[in-house]
Formats: sequence, structure tokens, C-alpha cells
Amino acid sequence: MVTMFGFRSYHKITIENSLRDEADIIMSSIINELYTFAPEGVEETSSKDGILLKKNRKTDPDYEVVKIAFTEGKLVIGSETDEPTENSRTAVKSDLTGSVISSATPDGRSCTEASPCDSGLIEITLKLTQIYDGRDYTMEMKSKFGF
Repeated sequence: MVTMFGFRSYHKITIENSLRDEADIIMSSIINELYTFAPEGVEETSSKDGILLKKNRKTDPDYEVVKIAFTEGKLVIGSETDEPTENSRTAVKSDLTGSVISSATPDGRSCTEASPCDSGLIEITLKLTQIYDGRDYTMEMKSKFGF
């Protein structure tokens, strides 16, 4: 019985470490995209599944757009039309169903197409799930940061 408890504890800690590592990868991918792209405005997607980063929207009719969303249990970073893929930059073993990313002004108003935000907060709720030995292991993390 002591040996089985030891094995279960070891596997539980291993899965929890894996979930934390994947959460770090996801968060660093999102933050890296945000600061590398340096958008002039941020708004939520029309389907409310993510955010759109927009650059040169005031000067160029073909302005640049990057979508960051959680779709079909995966993180998608790319153009507005991109679907989930096994992009090595965002691929993780965990299922991300239930994860949410949204943007808002400092006073709490949503960033929409009609009213994009030049600055504000991005809120991310990550829900990571891995199955090991027939059991679901879930971790939920919340983070907010400014842009």
C-alpha cells in the first residue's frame, strides 16, 4: 500500500509539473506575440473566442491583424482565418477547452470592433487538462496584464 501511494504521488506531481510547464509555454507565447507584434489596438473577436491585435489600422486599409484565441481545445495564434493546427510554437499535450482570453479597458469596458482599445488589460483564464492512467488532471490559472 505504501508503494502504491508513492507511485500515485509521483505521477500526480509529474502531471502537475507538466501542466505548469505547459501553462508557462502558453503564457509566454501570448505575451511574446503581444510585445513582438506591438499592436496599436486590441479588440475581442466577433465570435468572442479570443482577441485581435491590430497594427497600422489608422493609416493602411490593409492593416495587419493577428488573432489569439482558444479554439477546439487548442491555442491559435495567427491570422483571423487560421484554424487550430499542430503549430510547434503553441502545441501542448493538454486540452485547453474552457480557456478564455479577453481584453478590456482599465475601467472594465470590453474592447470591441466598434470601440477598440489602444491600452487596457488582457485577461487570460487557462484551463489545462491531461489524461493519465484513465484519470483527468486539471489545472486552472488566471492572469491579467496590461498593454
